[in-house]
Amino acid sequence: MAACPVCETDNSVTAVECAGCGKVLRRASEVPGFAPPIDGLEPTLQAAVDAPVERVPELEQTALASRSLRVPEERLEVERTPHETNGAAQNWTAGPLELDRGREEDPEPRAAPPIPPPDVPRRQADPVLCPACFARVAAEARCAECGVPLPIRDA
Repeated sequence: MAACPVCETDNSVTAVECAGCGKVLRRASEVPGFAPPIDGLEPTLQAAVDAPVERVPELEQTALASRSLRVPEERLEVERTPHETNGAAQNWTAGPLELDRGREEDPEPRAAPPIPPPDVPRRQADPVLCPACFARVAAEARCAECGVPLPIRDA
């Protein structure tokens, strides 16, 4: 077992970094049974640096529980929220909904839109480019392809 120089945790002989604090203990290539470097691969740009590490005496070590520690499962009692009903039967099945449209139905059918007389020729304007779908459409109030309002053009 190798002791970490920072936190003094006992680590296995093949450990590359400390299990307690994460300090690098040795290069991975120094571990017995590690794969040798592959020929043809470029080395990293930075060389490894060995920096001296000293333990700070005033610093409290991080306490870690051992892996063998088993924590008992806790069940919390949950209090149900009481709610009041108006006494009507509960119906949770899908069915027709009663929607309030905010106005009454029209008693008479609506008038049809006006139709221009056939003898009046429509002015053929240059097609415009729709800003939403980029379709070339006739210069009208809305795009014939996507329905987006077209910008007003000066005549």
